[in-house]
Amino acid sequence: MRRASRHALRLIGCAAVLAITLEARAGDQFRILDGKQIRSRMVGKDITDGAHWSLYLRPDGSVIGSESGESWTGSWKIRDDRLCMTQPSITSPVCNEVWMSGANIRMRAGGAEKTLDAMVMAHQPNR
Repeated sequence: MRRASRHALRLIGCAAVLAITLEARAGDQFRILDGKQIRSRMVGKDITDGAHWSLYLRPDGSVIGSESGESWTGSWKIRDDRLCMTQPSITSPVCNEVWMSGANIRMRAGGAEKTLDAMVMAHQPNR
């Protein structure tokens, strides 16, 4: 009986450590990027939801957007570790924090704002 209870306690302890480790990893999955990281990981690439829209951040500071077959051109720059973009329908730049996990990104204008989830991939010229 004693041996069984020790074995059960060990299993419970291992399960608790595993749960804490998995929770920590899940919380660490997305990391905020600074300006230098945004530039190195996103410029020259497509940001897309994979089916409906895409943004191409050109190295010259212009952004080419495409949504449902319509294209537009705007500009981008990095200000205070945020990716700031303009587009024809918006007069002032919209600046977002950029969080990344692998090829997945999450952009957010502020703490309470909704996030925009997307992927970063090699530029597809015919997109």
